[in-house]
Amino acid sequence: MQKAKLIAQLIPGAMLFLALVTLGQQVVQGQQRERIRTSSLVRAKCVGSGPGRFRYDETNIAIGRAVYRSLMNLNPSNASASVTCRIRDEDEQPKFKTLELGLGMLDADAGSPGNIVNIYLDGRQAETRTVNPGQTASFSFDVTNVSNVAIEATCSTSARYCARVYVYKAVLERIPEVRKPRSRRN
Repeated sequence: MQKAKLIAQLIPGAMLFLALVTLGQQVVQGQQRERIRTSSLVRAKCVGSGPGRFRYDETNIAIGRAVYRSLMNLNPSNASASVTCRIRDEDEQPKFKTLELGLGMLDADAGSPGNIVNIYLDGRQAETRTVNPGQTASFSFDVTNVSNVAIEATCSTSARYCARVYVYKAVLERIPEVRKPRSRRN
């Protein structure tokens, strides 16, 4: 009798445990799928150009009184610096549908002139913004049929040196794969 009572008490607990384990596995699988759906622009083939410098730079930075993790920076000095990244070879099918960019200038560079930031998609100017110290700029682009993305920072004056522009977000969202249904064997 007591064994039956004990078993009756354990069954709901065991069922709850199994439900939580299953739910936890589904959450982990969903997180793994989300990581697969995105990539970073910094993982593409990138080349710097201009009289200024481009470099990969993973440091914590403060822009607009918020902390970000820098991925790369462009140092135009008193001219310009740019980076061009190939996100798809010419003969490949499109891989990505959107590019989300976030960039800005450090709070600590308050005395610096601003930078004019140009974004190019396959050599065509897609966006221009002036970014000043302590300011961020966010961009979103459809890159479905794009092979190359360029980010250019030009100092707004040639009379003084401009501080760096830091890129803290560069997310490429993949085009979802169309999966064919499995055929059943009889």
